[in-house]
Parts: sequence; structure tokens; C-alpha cells
Amino acid sequence: MKYYKIDPYKPDPAILKETAHTLEAGGIIVYPTDTLYGLGVDAYNKKAVSRLFTIKNRSLNKPVSLMMPHLQLIREIFGIEPPDRVDDLKKMLPGPVTALIANRYQKKIPAIEKMDQPGTFQEKVGVRIPDHPFCRELTHIYDSPITSTSANLSGKANPLEVSEIIGQLGAKVDMIIDAGPLTPSKGSTIIDLTRDPYLILREGDWSRQQLQSLLDKPVVSRDERFIITFVCSGNICRSPMGMGILHQMLERTKYRPIIRVQSAGTLDVERQMTHPLALEVSAQNGIDLQGHFSQHINEKIIVESQLVICMAQNHINYLHRRYPNHKHKIVLLKQWKRKEELAIPSVADPIGHSASFFKETYKEIHKEIKRIFPGILAEVRRFANERDLTF
Repeated sequence: MKYYKIDPYKPDPAILKETAHTLEAGGIIVYPTDTLYGLGVDAYNKKAVSRLFTIKNRSLNKPVSLMMPHLQLIREIFGIEPPDRVDDLKKMLPGPVTALIANRYQKKIPAIEKMDQPGTFQEKVGVRIPDHPFCRELTHIYDSPITSTSANLSGKANPLEVSEIIGQLGAKVDMIIDAGPLTPSKGSTIIDLTRDPYLILREGDWSRQQLQSLLDKPVVSRDERFIITFVCSGNICRSPMGMGILHQMLERTKYRPIIRVQSAGTLDVERQMTHPLALEVSAQNGIDLQGHFSQHINEKIIVESQLVICMAQNHINYLHRRYPNHKHKIVLLKQWKRKEELAIPSVADPIGHSASFFKETYKEIHKEIKRIFPGILAEVRRFANERDLTF
């Protein structure tokens, strides 16, 4: 293993050339970035990429990002559309950001191959241009994609000093470039530019608010979406229809990008497709539930949801008993936002009934969702205001 101590602000040209030769020979390097120390190999070298995954103990279905020298090479290899994506990348790069862009040209680069599905490649690729003198000089000499993943064992703490890296990886790498202790960092912020609005998958050194201000457009975080969950018994009739109806209504609102609608059932049964008659009546109203499969309600779903809408009294009773700490966000569809108590507050289960019964059930659910729709938007508006999500 080769080891070089460098001045991070004035990297030695001879060491830079030696680093490039190591990459050309299929070696693995440890190098400093503007966030953490990285592990680098030539992204086109399949053996080196495979070795990288092995020594890092990285999951085969978890791709690595690519360090690039400049925006022009990113455009040449992957293509960037629409044009405003280029402008936004110029604002963010170089910097502590990993930007996910579409692999428009379907480039077959080993570093973005789906390792658990050989011969297939990622539809999205993470690209980085670190704002660090060593990275800047190295990428201009090498002028080819280099992997950019933290120099640690997967699941372990991100090291800020070379001694910590050696403690985790030992002598399994071929070259270490030691720029001394790095400033404490959370890593690069990962932002998906294929989504509208842009979606932050991991908040690193740049916060969502900073990026939103920099880009002058809405940016949302994965954990900053208003999630609404409809609940019935088997999750094949009422709750999927409710999910589809609300999703259709939300498509016409400006809040659509920050809302996710899903559904689940209180019965822990085998995974099933939507009931044929629920599919039929939904399709007649322009809603496609073909891809829906039932799922059992669980604590994770309850915790991540901002609003849980139950179809019948037995569902809300079940959830209140099981998740008492979340009662405040679990409501009954027909009763929510009503002052008077209904004699029949439940939507009847259409399972086992005729097509006409399913049509009436759909109409009832649609009517109730239309009634509470202003209340849903009020909750979403409050959620957005609290998080400074401007539209």
C-alpha cells in the first residue's frame, strides 16, 4: 500500500500523477474531498468496482456515486434534460452535493451496474464535483469518472482521519492520500433532480433550506412529505378506492408534490391484488388500481403518516387500541370534520356483494373525500408552512 501525506491546498503534481496511474492499473485509492474521505476506483474498470464493493462490504443493490471533473463531461456521458437542470447543477457544483440525474444515454458503466442484476444498469446516477483542490486536480488529469463513496465499511461511522480508515479497512486499499484531519461533516447532500420538485434523499452539509434558497425553487426532503393512509380490513376494496380518489383530486393542486397517498388493511392476510370489482368501478372513473397490492397496517406506516383515514368504526377502534400515542391523527372518514354524530359512521364493506353495490360504495367514498378535501388541504398547508415549503 502506498501512502502520501499532502498539503490539501497545494497537492504535489507528482503525487497526482501517481494517483492517476494507480487508478489506471485498477487500484483503489483513499482520497480527501470537501466532505469526507472517499474510496475511488476507475468507474469503467469492472474488476476494480467489484473489489470496491467487496472491501467496503457494500450491498450489491446500493450503487455508488461518480466524481466528475466538470459539467461538460456529465452532459457528454449521461445527458441532462431539461435545460434548467443544467442551470441548477451549475449553482450546486462544485460543492458538497451528490446530484441524481437520469442515465439518458443508458451508459453501461460498471460502477452503475446493478450488481445483483448483472447486465442491467441504473436508470439514475449520482454525480459529484467536490470543491476540493486535490479532487479538482485529480479529475482534470484523469478526466474520467471515479467512484465517490465514503472510505468506511458499510454501516460504520464516516472517518475524518486516515488512522480511522486504516482501522476499518486495514491495508486492503492500494493508495492513501492523507490530507490530515477533515472538518466534521455529515457528507454530501443527495438530491434527486429527476423529481419535481427536487427531492432530498439524504441531508448532508447543505440543508434543504440552503438548497431551496440557492435554487430559488421548491425542494422537499424524503421525510418532509405529508403522507395520508387509508385503512380498511383487507386493503383490496375500500381503502384502495379511497387512495385512488384522493390521489386524483390532489393532481389538480399545487401541493401534489409533497403529498403521498397510500393504503393498508387491519387484517394480516396473504398479499392480494385489488378486488376485480373495485378495479372495474375505479377504472370507470379514470383511476387505475392495477398495480396495487394489499399490505397489513404496521407501526412504521402509522408513524410515518400525518393522517390516517379509516373506512369503518372497527378500523379506528383497532388502531386506537393498538397505537394509542397516535390517536390524534387517526380519523374516521364519514365522521371527521362533522359536528354531529352519525348513526352509521362506517362505509360498508362491499366484499361479496354485486357490482352495483361496489358502485354505490365508490360514490359514498368519493362524496366523503370531496367533503373533507378542504380539511385535508388545510392540514397540508399547515405542514408546508411549518417547514417553510414555499410554492
